[in-house]
Amino acid sequence: MISIIIGAFQLLLPVYFANAAPTFLIKFKKHPLDFGKKWGKNRLLGNGKTIEGVVFACFVGFLTGILLKYAYYYFNFSWINISPFGYAFIALGAMIGDSGGSFIKRRLGMKRGENAGLLDMIDFMVGGLIFARIISPYSWWIAIIGLILTPIIHRVSNIIGYKIGVKKEPW
Repeated sequence: MISIIIGAFQLLLPVYFANAAPTFLIKFKKHPLDFGKKWGKNRLLGNGKTIEGVVFACFVGFLTGILLKYAYYYFNFSWINISPFGYAFIALGAMIGDSGGSFIKRRLGMKRGENAGLLDMIDFMVGGLIFARIISPYSWWIAIIGLILTPIIHRVSNIIGYKIGVKKEPW
């Protein structure tokens, strides 16, 4: 069971860090992924999904992979073997999942930052786990642990982000 929990964090940490990374670019000028295009009366994704955010998230996923590789050798854990570039790929999956959630919110007429409950909490995690599955088979227990832990971790991290001023809403 310990190895499954360690494996879960090995796959989920890059996803969590990648999802949080774009919020630190809040003061920079960014270019929206949807280039301002609309579908019907609403934007495809909105201003919250940017090219710079995706690139930065993948970079953070890559750095997380390097740190996890270091931890793997230092602590001699028998983890899932993924390269740092693989972690960048997993981070890309997280950003695609998050963008999918924004796409759904725009189709429902929801505004940027509006609370979408579980959709906001797991869209990025599902995307990251799908991309992780492409490059490395893992136990489905890892996905179950992710589905259980992610809403809790997401809520706590959003409250912290709100308190330190990098998020406009605490959800």
